[in-house]
Amino acid sequence: MITSVLPTSWTELVVSAGVPLFVMLFYFDGMMLGKFTPPGALFFGYVVVVDPPLLVLSTVVGLCVAASTLGQWTLYRGFNEDRPELIGIRRRMPYLNRLPFFIRRKVGKRWMRFVTRAFDRFGGLALCLTNAVPGMGGLMSIPAGLSKYPLARFLVFATVGNVFYMLLLVAAAKGLVDLF
Repeated sequence: MITSVLPTSWTELVVSAGVPLFVMLFYFDGMMLGKFTPPGALFFGYVVVVDPPLLVLSTVVGLCVAASTLGQWTLYRGFNEDRPELIGIRRRMPYLNRLPFFIRRKVGKRWMRFVTRAFDRFGGLALCLTNAVPGMGGLMSIPAGLSKYPLARFLVFATVGNVFYMLLLVAAAKGLVDLF
């Protein structure tokens, strides 16, 4: 007997395609490239519509946090030229060295001044808190990379901020917190 591996309902389609899509979107969001499709809103919808069990939800949250932190780390490395390359990615990927300039232009001078001042004043705490603000996550990676902020501290603060953001999204989707 042959069984179909294709999803039979919209919910199954969202469940099967949604998680890899979220991971990819949160990675691009961490790099400040995913702002055209807010992954937080899509994730919120996923939690409301699918209502996954706690183990599945925890796994998806963990993957999204890791992807967002990895995206921020990619941006941090792009602005921190003293960091050694791990696998020669700057040489292998065309135009990757232009990414920091594209991000700066996209963000604008006024926002960059604000972000830089906030990072200079509050450091890792600013990085952590802005990750929990929709549309701001990832911005602090730029001054952190430029100031050669220690990598371990950067990763800790970025991860904690991303966990906090994801927990806020889950709490709002479950009706535990009223964000609006």
